[in-house]
Amino acid sequence: MSVRLPSVRHPHSFYDVFGVISTAVAIMALVLAVRYGSVIRLEMAVFMMIVFLWAGWAIERILAESKARSRRRERRKPPWK
Repeated sequence: MSVRLPSVRHPHSFYDVFGVISTAVAIMALVLAVRYGSVIRLEMAVFMMIVFLWAGWAIERILAESKARSRRRERRKPPWK
């Protein structure tokens, strides 16, 4: 069984989004555990904002691809009709 890493450029499923957000939260927790200052907190807030904007874009893209795939499937008529 092969395991596919989450894709940042071309997310295919919600598991990609979950994987990227989980990794970002882990990185943020690690950075804040090591260094804790007002500048670091600001940087982490900006980092998380960028990650959540990406997540919104990725979810929108996944849903748009799903809609297009559904339309293509709908256009193909079954042979018995």
